[in-house]
Amino acid sequence: MSHWTFFYDQTRCVGCNACQMACKDKNNLEKGMFFRRVRTMEYERDGRTEWVHFSGGCNHCENPACAKACPTGAMSPMPDGTVGHDPSKCIGCGACTWACPYGAPKLSRRLGIARKCDSCRDLREQGKEPACVSACLTHCLRFADSDMLTESETEGYEKLDLPFLPDSAITGPSVRIKKKR
Repeated sequence: MSHWTFFYDQTRCVGCNACQMACKDKNNLEKGMFFRRVRTMEYERDGRTEWVHFSGGCNHCENPACAKACPTGAMSPMPDGTVGHDPSKCIGCGACTWACPYGAPKLSRRLGIARKCDSCRDLREQGKEPACVSACLTHCLRFADSDMLTESETEGYEKLDLPFLPDSAITGPSVRIKKKR
């Protein structure tokens, strides 16, 4: 059984938004809707102002709150470890958007249903990378089957626990991050 995971190297991210825009374009998202967002946070260290970037999207959680809240089964865990959305089952009730602590599912006014990142399943089925990964100029985003990676390939990556995100124990996000210290 495979378990596909986003790996994000925060030490390499320059906050260029290429991943965010590639995702928006690929998914033909309406104005104001994003499946992946890049945020830049400012902090003080040793009397200097520094910045850290964070590129976040659907975390394809091991225990997805969106799927538990969905009354029709439109949101569901997939065999590859991602969380899928079946638009033909979605009634646009918004329960998934309220339940997800990361704000990943979005309600589309244009379509009248919820939408979310599917890790570009159509591209992956063609042997390609998700749009956000292929657009990343610094190669800080990677999408890989974590069960197939060696220890050296995942060295330095840890659970997605950051002070501005919910506790990872709640949903078990499948994202691994190499944090900027």
